[in-house]
Amino acid sequence: MIIVIETDKSVVYGKLQISPESRTVYADEQEVVITRMEFDVLYFLASNSDIAFTREQIYDAVSKDDYSGGAYIIRDIIYRLRAKLKITNIRTLHGYGYKFCIDHEKNNAMS
Repeated sequence: MIIVIETDKSVVYGKLQISPESRTVYADEQEVVITRMEFDVLYFLASNSDIAFTREQIYDAVSKDDYSGGAYIIRDIIYRLRAKLKITNIRTLHGYGYKFCIDHEKNNAMS
């Protein structure tokens, strides 16, 4: 069972805690250092859980740049977030984009 808690705009999914005010991320009670863009992508997806987004939509939501090829960096950011945080919540939707799943175990069984 995964418990989702939102306090002071912090988002907690199981052992993952995202605090936008201090821009910190904890996984298994250990602070994980991530870049500004990694944080913005993670917080955007987690705050909009179970909603599918294209790379372009994610890039537009978190970037202040208007670089036409910028959406391609989202794939690399997702890869780094998965590796650093050791999470499976961020699901790839082949041919579309990504979504943050609350019930990642259920979604793993479906993949």
